[in-house]
Amino acid sequence: MCKSDTYVLDPSFDPDAFVADLKAAKAAVGDATEEDARHLQGLVLTSRVLLYGGHCLLLLGAALPHFAWLALTLSACMISFARCMNWAIIGHHVSHGGFDKLQKTHPHALPSHYKRGVFAIGLRRFLDWMDWMLPQAWDVEHNKAHHYYLSEEKDPDLVEENFVTLRSLQLPQILKYVFMLFWTLNWKFSYYSPNTFKELTFSKPDTWLARNWPAGAKKTAPVLAYDWIRLPAEALLRGHLMEAAYWMIFFMHWLGVVLPMMATVALPGLWPLLLGEAKLWPSSVSPGQAAVRALLTSVAADFLSNAHSFVIIVCNHAGGDLYRYSTSCKAHSAEFLLRCAYSSANFETGTELIDTVYGWLNYQVEHHMFPDMTPLQYRKLQPLVKSICKKHNVQYVQMNALRRTWMMFQVAVGDADMKRCTALVPPSAYKNSVETDGAQSPIRDS
Repeated sequence: MCKSDTYVLDPSFDPDAFVADLKAAKAAVGDATEEDARHLQGLVLTSRVLLYGGHCLLLLGAALPHFAWLALTLSACMISFARCMNWAIIGHHVSHGGFDKLQKTHPHALPSHYKRGVFAIGLRRFLDWMDWMLPQAWDVEHNKAHHYYLSEEKDPDLVEENFVTLRSLQLPQILKYVFMLFWTLNWKFSYYSPNTFKELTFSKPDTWLARNWPAGAKKTAPVLAYDWIRLPAEALLRGHLMEAAYWMIFFMHWLGVVLPMMATVALPGLWPLLLGEAKLWPSSVSPGQAAVRALLTSVAADFLSNAHSFVIIVCNHAGGDLYRYSTSCKAHSAEFLLRCAYSSANFETGTELIDTVYGWLNYQVEHHMFPDMTPLQYRKLQPLVKSICKKHNVQYVQMNALRRTWMMFQVAVGDADMKRCTALVPPSAYKNSVETDGAQSPIRDS
């Protein structure tokens, strides 16, 4: 945290004019139309073709006596890409309510389940978006906590805070970077799934898990999948039997979250064995050998999906060029909108191929400013926001995702630090606004 009050922008900055320009830009983009609905349906169709086609190719590759590696490699890439699309593009934008207004203005343009609070909830999880995270838990962690406490200590995705242990370890830096490479392959299971479940627990204060959260456990500290052994063991060593019992119960509940995805990854390995038992296996390759091939390919697809999503997600708000704050701010205020620019990074934008590869997360600045828009709306909004930031001399970061991933790695291992400040806009700027427009500072202690 900042030892003294520090601000980034000059007192002459006009917060009201900045907000007015952004609102005008959003208005210029307009509401979502049937074109947005058709675009989403095209993305859904693409993801399903890749997912189901990839699994069919997986079974074929497992049975091939020759060139199996080629079919299995393509299969893993198809499944991985589809899984990333289902989360980053479809689940992400729908769960933010990007298509909710469209459902009202054009009620027949999309199936009714493409709506926040309905999509992927309950049994629809198996139809819409199967992944390591529970969709409603991700909604609490991402849509609410992360978006409205961006780069504050309360932000559950603040990389510098979440990796404080790794940053402080007395290890050769090369080993820390190796750890980061390993972590990219399993981060959804090891980090994101248990942490989103933790945030869901806190969102239900009347539940047993929320009421009995251990007093000594910091609520903002990350909970990792591997902690299912460490946390109960440490509690037992301290003689805290009830705390040890709590952690065992917590992780038993979380196990119910990840079991469906475990089954999804393991299931392809059963197909050759089941067909072999039924005497329907058509290949000279033994069912046992084919089962191993299928299982390894399915696991590889999940690793690839983890790595892909890591590169387009985790580095969005981390790097030595981005800021973190010691105060909180009111939603949709000038300070809030500015933080979306000073604590977010865009990637390359503008074409369907680039945007789809990036999961439409390459419009991160615009998305944090206005989270309930469709992908096509972000493409239209992005050049307008970029020009507004240039007009007001506001930072706007845009660069390649691999370069940003390297910058995130540097923060995670302790080779770089986030920039720190109290807030972006100094109080005097609001005082100037008060004299003209009656505006008030949106800053409050974090």
